[in-house]
Amino acid sequence: MDLTINNLEVEIIPLKILAVDDTKVNLMLLRSALTQSGHTVITASSGEEALERFIEDKPDVVLMDVMMPGIGGIEATRRIRALNVEHWVPIIFISALSHRDDMVKGLEAGGDDYLTKPVDLILLQAKIVAMQRISVLKNKLYQAYEALRVNRDRAEYELNMARDLIEHMVAESSAKVPCVELWLQSATNLSGDMIITQKYGNDREYVLLADAMGHGLPAALPLVPLVQVFSSMSQRGFAVPAIVREMNTCLKSLLPVGNFVALTLLSIDRGNRVVEVWNGGNPAMLLLDAAGNPVREFKSRHPAVGILRGDDFDAGSEWYQWNEPGWLAACSDGMTDATNAEGVAFGITRIVTALKSEKPFDSLKQAVIGHLEGHPAHDDISLAVVCLR
Repeated sequence: MDLTINNLEVEIIPLKILAVDDTKVNLMLLRSALTQSGHTVITASSGEEALERFIEDKPDVVLMDVMMPGIGGIEATRRIRALNVEHWVPIIFISALSHRDDMVKGLEAGGDDYLTKPVDLILLQAKIVAMQRISVLKNKLYQAYEALRVNRDRAEYELNMARDLIEHMVAESSAKVPCVELWLQSATNLSGDMIITQKYGNDREYVLLADAMGHGLPAALPLVPLVQVFSSMSQRGFAVPAIVREMNTCLKSLLPVGNFVALTLLSIDRGNRVVEVWNGGNPAMLLLDAAGNPVREFKSRHPAVGILRGDDFDAGSEWYQWNEPGWLAACSDGMTDATNAEGVAFGITRIVTALKSEKPFDSLKQAVIGHLEGHPAHDDISLAVVCLR
């Protein structure tokens, strides 16, 4: 059915309308006019009955009288809005009260429009059509929101599953090394950083600190083959260059062009007191004496793995033999680049300062946390501190 308003034909889609009024004549007039327009009309003569009809019949629109015995239209509207129904239902107040304050009270209670008695039926029809358009748009928005929520929940479930699988793989492929302390703080639900340790015999230890390009799942996936290569080769005592070369070959064949993993691989031979290091794309690894004074920096001398082909890739490592006790500290750029509320990066200088402590690992970790001042880090942060005895 169509309604003519200002010479315009407006299509009226049949609705289920709840009309609430304590005067039977008013209800009869509303029922007659709205039924002729093709709507289904449900009536209630009190606020209490309106609540019952609203819950049972689930109307599309409510026409609510204000002055009624019992809880009245204002309170009935508040209670309807408190029901938190799935779909938005417009409520139009119809009242003999025409003062501005009365209208404001009705709208503040949850009403969407206000008409004064005697009701102009043409205007009422036009308002119902307008409310219907708004209702359709709101319900479409609600459906879109629900679809987004479902997709978000599914994505979150999949990310949690991927995180658990990767963490389990790392745990299964890692051996606890007593003199190595590790810290990893993810910026998202799934970290693109990884720290893993392994032992070979009684005197050889390996530490791998990897920082994949990007964040989240795309950054975490390249870490999976690295875990497999590292675990397999380190448990068989391969030298650092052989392990790094195999990692690069593996990632170069798997990763899309432009993707890479910054990597620091460390081997500690405690029997011969020798450290072997390969650093490609990570901040400098620091060697400090027992008092925390810098002795040497193992800077990045290579590109990250996954960029160069085999013939162009340099797997050459650095060696150092220590004679006195000290510390090694390696981190990802998430630590050096960690910025506080003023945008100041943590930097290498603060790392060196924090490491001058009896407990350098705890001191540095707390220094970074304090620098962030409770704000989340913008990148994954990983740290490995190795005690040399």
